Amino acid sequence: MEEFKPFDELLQPDERWQHFVFQNSSTGNIEQSSLRARYDVIASIELHSLVPEDIQSQYVTAKMLCVYAWLYYPFHQSAEQKAFSTLEMALAQKYPAVKKDGLKKLLIRAISQGVISDQGFSHIQLNTDDPMKYTRMLPEIIPSLRNAIAHGEPILHPNSVFSVRICGEIINQLYDQST
Repeated sequence: MEEFKPFDELLQPDERWQHFVFQNSSTGNIEQSSLRARYDVIASIELHSLVPEDIQSQYVTAKMLCVYAWLYYPFHQSAEQKAFSTLEMALAQKYPAVKKDGLKKLLIRAISQGVISDQGFSHIQLNTDDPMKYTRMLPEIIPSLRNAIAHGEPILHPNSVFSVRICGEIINQLYDQST
């Protein structure tokens, strides 16, 4: 059960972080997680300047919740939920005539129009035989993850950085100059 942190422990890392390590991208070394390392990873996730300010502002909130998950682990869910809602906001602004369609249909529309593709994701090695292999799964996966969190998923996992990054990369594709 989650407990209300005592005031004098507010700025201490959540004890669950002692169980995590990461590979430092600069050195390749396996290191204990730290607030600085977490902050640097999250700070590196940026939206293009063409993304409207209201979307950028909401996205910064998701990023900051990711950072603050260092102090209170359950903020992972809040960060993911904020990232997913910001993605839906960006899609709805991009496709205002179909705003009522919801996240899944908006993703399908953007994908079918070629606005979102595997090429726009930093973690995907492009499959030359099927350059949309990953992207085609997103309309099922993203709404499912969002709905699990929105409807009280009790499982806490440290994937908020990944979810925030994916949402940011989709938003960047929506507002890419070439689209």
